[in-house]
Amino acid sequence: MTTSTATPPAPTSPTRSPGGPPRWAQFAPSVALLVAFAIKSIVNPNAVRDVFSGAQAFLVTAALVVGWIVVVHLVLPRLVRNGWVRLAVSSALAAAIVFVLVIPTVRDKKVVETFPGGQPPATTPAAGSQPTGDAAPVPEAPAPTEPVLLASGPLEGIDHDASGTATLYRQPDGSFVVGLEGIDVESAPDNFVYLVPGLDRESPDDGIRLDALKGNQGTQFYPVPSGTDLESGEWTVLLWCRAFAVPIANATPTQT
Repeated sequence: MTTSTATPPAPTSPTRSPGGPPRWAQFAPSVALLVAFAIKSIVNPNAVRDVFSGAQAFLVTAALVVGWIVVVHLVLPRLVRNGWVRLAVSSALAAAIVFVLVIPTVRDKKVVETFPGGQPPATTPAAGSQPTGDAAPVPEAPAPTEPVLLASGPLEGIDHDASGTATLYRQPDGSFVVGLEGIDVESAPDNFVYLVPGLDRESPDDGIRLDALKGNQGTQFYPVPSGTDLESGEWTVLLWCRAFAVPIANATPTQT
């Protein structure tokens, strides 16, 4: 008697896990990131050069790349068995990276503010009258009741495109305000405004961080912390990309 044994069919490689998305879908967020950064490199090539301009920029970029590979392709599959959940998590991470690092470098943001307090600044400082010859002394003019322009200078890009004017004002109460007027600055992520003592400074060391840049276009004003004396020396207004530790633009306002 001969017996026949049924040969089981050869196993085939499934294209998806049971109930999960196609296997190629796990690479979709990575491909989307590559496309987003490729668009960024075309629209803003200076941002790509920033990656190689300093140790911090290079390390941050390398950490992002390595971290993405480890988290999305090694750790996440071990922690989350459901393919749809993994895809949702990796897609959310990709969207966050694009929102933080790509969109700010390819989109302009225009912010136009009025001067703090709504008072139009005086274009020249108020000064007391000086006596001449034997004439009777003339009493000094009263303290100004409106903001006074102390200094201004052109904003210039540092390996980036930038234009506009940086200004220094003194308020009637003696405090100071930095103005960025009519600016058009190349977009960058995590851009901050610093006030640094000295001429033509390109690093925020020893400087005062005023605030995040409100917009890369338009006119904005930034109050200076109390106790800062802007009339005792020269200062640089510096725009600094904090995430990659690179300068974007600066100006050294001079007395008007």
